[in-house]
Amino acid sequence: MQRLEKLIFQQADRTPKAVAVEYNGARLSYRELKEQALEKSRELRASGIARGQSVPILQDRSLETLPLMLGIWEAGGVVVPINPNTPPKMLEGMLEDASQAVNQEDDCYIVYTSGSEGRPKGVVGTHRSLIQYLNWQVKEFAVKGTDVFSQTAPLSFDFSLKELLVPLLCGARVCIADRSIVMGARKFVSWAYDSKITIMCSVPTLLRSILQLPISPSDRGLFPSLRALLISGDMLRWDDVSGWRERFGDEVALFNLYGPTETTVIKLFYPIPETRAAGSTNVPVGQPIDGADVLVLDENDQPCAPGEIGQIVILSDWLARGYLNGDRMAGQPFCIVEHKGQQRRAYRSGDMGRWLSDGNLELMGRKDRQVKIRGYRIELNEVESIISAHELINDVASIAINASTNGNGKGDGVIACFFTTDDPKLTQKELQNFAKERLLPQVLSLTRFCRLDKLPLSPNGKVDRKKLESIFETIEDQTAASANGDSKTVQQRISGMWEELLAVESISPEANFFELGGDSMTAIRLLRRLREEIHPAVKLDDVYEFPSISQLSNRVKQLLA
Repeated sequence: MQRLEKLIFQQADRTPKAVAVEYNGARLSYRELKEQALEKSRELRASGIARGQSVPILQDRSLETLPLMLGIWEAGGVVVPINPNTPPKMLEGMLEDASQAVNQEDDCYIVYTSGSEGRPKGVVGTHRSLIQYLNWQVKEFAVKGTDVFSQTAPLSFDFSLKELLVPLLCGARVCIADRSIVMGARKFVSWAYDSKITIMCSVPTLLRSILQLPISPSDRGLFPSLRALLISGDMLRWDDVSGWRERFGDEVALFNLYGPTETTVIKLFYPIPETRAAGSTNVPVGQPIDGADVLVLDENDQPCAPGEIGQIVILSDWLARGYLNGDRMAGQPFCIVEHKGQQRRAYRSGDMGRWLSDGNLELMGRKDRQVKIRGYRIELNEVESIISAHELINDVASIAINASTNGNGKGDGVIACFFTTDDPKLTQKELQNFAKERLLPQVLSLTRFCRLDKLPLSPNGKVDRKKLESIFETIEDQTAASANGDSKTVQQRISGMWEELLAVESISPEANFFELGGDSMTAIRLLRRLREEIHPAVKLDDVYEFPSISQLSNRVKQLLA
């Protein structure tokens, strides 16, 4: 049985002096990477790590990331990357869940994704399936030892696996971007230029934040080494593609990739042509990679005709093994499907799609109430389940505003969470504090709480979510109008914006916006509110150049003078 760490160690023996990893100016050669990984393995064994045991990694990516991952695998363990900012109660549950796992010999990693009833699901990936995918990407994109890969995704995203591991199979280099670099589009572009990135992996929101930067005559020279841009993690719009090409030229090959975590990283890909695919709303995700087949099925599990929308079902021998402790979970999406006279293992994705006339697949949204905002997969039912657990809450309903739930989703929106209560003293801020210990930080920062006397219902007695959308728009308009006419100081108003956008209380006037968890998309949302509520001449550069409340307040006061 092939194991990933063995393949990388073999590559290290072939190219010991080549640079394997780079982070903040520091580097590891392939020889040093192997030596440090073997040392980590010895330390883990000495500490009592047994073969098949789950080993959590609770840290941001750094120069030590790959030696630790390889060391865990060499010791026979299973890598479990977890966001270090996970709320304590949720973290405790995830660690307990992983510690009780009965891992099999081929198990490689456990990645947690959004689950129902407030409990994340652990997806168990195998060496066998991951190696098959990595080898496909090396071959398909003709990866060479001279290539330099960008690494920007948090370790808790399976997206990071292809960024970190593909280059190491063929003697290439992976450049790991510090979190502060990924937060700012301007910093990221400079970092990519200095690092001489040749293959860049990106989510659509990062791409859009780059396109939000002020236009310059030198734009076409910002990515001189880049030869391929691999986009995945959310629905991609055609205006994203045209915006990139108009600004940076068409020398870089663009690809759209798709694959739920449960299918092992990626299972479809689409080389994006110069012209828009006929009949498409979004950029298609293309056709299956080697070793995979895709069906689009209607509600009766019958194949949909071209153009008809149905659920995407992915068939492959290279799926994830399943969910950790999955016997406790109802409605398993892993199943057996008959295809071309054979029984095939399959995964019902919950994503809706349709076949275009040219044979490529287009995503059309979600079957359930799962959405993607800024690359994060969020279960709206999970948000409602957690908030409804508050003892003073009567009813809860949540909707996604401008999220990727359909072809028009911008992916940079918010979650509007409406609630009713009989207690007039229950404030939105108290509810936010309650959620802080139960929701992931990135989800909480995207959630706006709205109190109602009662939830609107449709004629059939269900919550009228369309009505909720109009209610939310009204609340936003009233908030903006109130802000424009009130007597608060500029600093107080900006401080209030920060508290809402970052889900942080009592922020120091000297605190740094990005160190508190802000990123490029949050900066854009802050800019939108600054322009609408205080002064239309505020620029995105102001948010980056004046990252504290006091600095930004002084800058805005200059504009108001």
